Amino acid sequence: MNMVRTRVIAAIALLAGLGLGCSKGSSGPDPAGSAAPTEAKPSAKGIEAAGNDAAVVELAKKALGCKWGTYGFDSMCPEMKALIESELIREGKADATFVSFLEDPNEQVRWLGSRALSQRGKAFRNDKALAERILVVAEGEASKTVAQELGGVVGGIKHADTGLGERIKTMAKGHPVQQMRTSLLARMLFSNGETLYDFVKDIATNDKDVVVRKAAMSAFWTGTPPSRAADSCKMWLGFVDDAADDVSGEAAYLCSFYPQGGGCKAEWDPLLDKIEKRAKEGTIKSTQMASALFYLHRQPGASDAQKKRALAVARAILETRTNSGMARGRALELVAEKDPDGKKLLVAMQEDPDVFVKRRAKDLADKAGKTADEKAKAPDADKAKAPEGDKAKADGAKKP
Repeated sequence: MNMVRTRVIAAIALLAGLGLGCSKGSSGPDPAGSAAPTEAKPSAKGIEAAGNDAAVVELAKKALGCKWGTYGFDSMCPEMKALIESELIREGKADATFVSFLEDPNEQVRWLGSRALSQRGKAFRNDKALAERILVVAEGEASKTVAQELGGVVGGIKHADTGLGERIKTMAKGHPVQQMRTSLLARMLFSNGETLYDFVKDIATNDKDVVVRKAAMSAFWTGTPPSRAADSCKMWLGFVDDAADDVSGEAAYLCSFYPQGGGCKAEWDPLLDKIEKRAKEGTIKSTQMASALFYLHRQPGASDAQKKRALAVARAILETRTNSGMARGRALELVAEKDPDGKKLLVAMQEDPDVFVKRRAKDLADKAGKTADEKAKAPDADKAKAPEGDKAKADGAKKP
């Protein structure tokens, strides 16, 4: 019997060693009638992706509780500020995590990832793998709110380092969401410089969407390479004659306000010619056209003659009532500040038939009155704050 028992035990041990037993750890087939194994779930994506930085995810989930609006989360929300200002994400340290956020089905998570990459991202700009994942999301993005942020991220990708330039340019020329195109154009020239100068200029000149054209033209404000500053100034001056009021007004503003290299000095006199012509014709609709005079008057390199003329053109905009009320109101600001007869004019303009001009004149007059009162009260206030010794000196000085 002992020998039989020994043989049975040995046989059982052999079967177990060969994997033919019925234990739960067996890799063999399940016994007949047992339940089928549970299928593995696909890997989580987005904010729940396995490789994400857990500390960053924790901050992001708190930010998801902030107020959500047309333009994304409230940037002043404490939880939002905590995420964006965290040392955990500076210098691109959390770029891989935020790229994962872009792959989340929730647009709020995608927006968070876009905002963080736009403001704190760095590694993604030169990393082809990360940049390509961003492009895949961006090419199919349909949310206007997300696109407004994500376009800037795509614009930050370095074409030469990633080899993705042609795909990005295709997006800039034809993405179906306008906000993606405008925010992409606003940044891509700055990020890639000379190589995209003519490409962006072509969109500014020829695109069918006026909003996109304006965004492309404005991109040269920060994106112009130092060697092409003169070219950008000439380009802006040319756009002042554009049929689209938003484009012409923005061009005048850029041409007058551009600070690099002392500004677009060679264009200032012809710019004044163009604005004056339109002012007298009564065809100015954009407030930016009037703002151009305001900033040209403040340019350190502008001559006295140019400043005097800018003021005269502002008066022409104001006095020609077929110019838009908002443009006239903006011109009134310069006249009220710099014209010797500005105060009298503010009184007269409060009777203007245009509601906006009338209201602006009253606001400026009230502001000027308060400023005058403050100045009048200043000596007494200063005296009240002065130490006793200084008061005695002041009183003594008044005595004969």
